Amino acid sequence: MSIEKKYIDALNYIVEEEDESSIGKLIIIVKREIENLPPKCKRTFLLSKQEGLTNIEIAEYLDVSIKSVEAHITKAFTILRKTVGDKMDGVLFLLFGMRSRAKA
Repeated sequence: MSIEKKYIDALNYIVEEEDESSIGKLIIIVKREIENLPPKCKRTFLLSKQEGLTNIEIAEYLDVSIKSVEAHITKAFTILRKTVGDKMDGVLFLLFGMRSRAKA
């Protein structure tokens, strides 16, 4: 399945399940949860999703192991999924666009 198809399906799911004000609330909740992530976790997650860096690029930039990068991104996804559930991919797409490829 292409990445574009994956995100179109995720967006369609959100739109079918939620009204416009609920989508806005979901985005606000996700933004708040991202802000509340532990500092290293938040920085790593944003470098991946907002800046579009690969795990290798993040590891080099932060001078940490790739395993550390993967652990931080996985932790961020776990925390966000507890809040947003299966709508998370679509919400991340709305926030960050095509750069928010799920790598974890």
